Amino acid sequence: MQVPSQVEYERATSVADALALLARSGPEDLLASPVLGEHFAVFHDAERVIADPIVRNWGTVGGSLCQADPSEDLSAAFAAVRATAVIRGPDGTREVPIREFHVGPYETVVAPGELLVELHMPIRAGAGSAYEKVERRVGDWSVAAAAAVMWLDRDPHPTVSEAGIGLTAVGAQHFVAAEAEQFLRGQPATDASFAQAGQIAAEHCSPAADQRGPVDYKRHLVAELTARALRRAMNRARGQEA
Repeated sequence: MQVPSQVEYERATSVADALALLARSGPEDLLASPVLGEHFAVFHDAERVIADPIVRNWGTVGGSLCQADPSEDLSAAFAAVRATAVIRGPDGTREVPIREFHVGPYETVVAPGELLVELHMPIRAGAGSAYEKVERRVGDWSVAAAAAVMWLDRDPHPTVSEAGIGLTAVGAQHFVAAEAEQFLRGQPATDASFAQAGQIAAEHCSPAADQRGPVDYKRHLVAELTARALRRAMNRARGQEA
């Protein structure tokens, strides 16, 4: 038997009351945030492929990260953008890089009596980002997925000055493809570079064979999805794609 979590519930008694409640609570859906979409489109990409609208509207970003499911989408996106988690407890507040937040499947650094209360993301001009996912059916957990964020140096030719790559459902430590990130720094922003980064990401992750597919298939997906995400991130950094 599944028991729903406790929520604050308000029952509108009229149309006017419903409008008042809406005005008081405000729009808090991640997918609806124009500010987030402007700076990190990767989150809008990821939100669109998480479950369905009903599930998304009941969930929270913090709850998703704290669940620490290896197939969870947002962890890879936050890892790619190098976010920082703010954790509050009886002894005060501490900050933890999101790349150190997950310590294993369904485990985080949040201790008993503590709460994840904020997530901070560094905003730097010129970023482009994207999320690519393969799932067995719409709204399912990932078979594999890749998040990418990129900054370009355009003088004299476009090169990758910095990149972040997050992977989901393929056993990447802390959801990160660190070796692929390291390779990309200073490389030309070309399909060949992105394909090579994808191969490196595939070689260094640790997918497990399960009902969603064998290991070789998942590695193939990592290589392809990483290259796709990097390509879309580059196009967005260059203003060629919304």
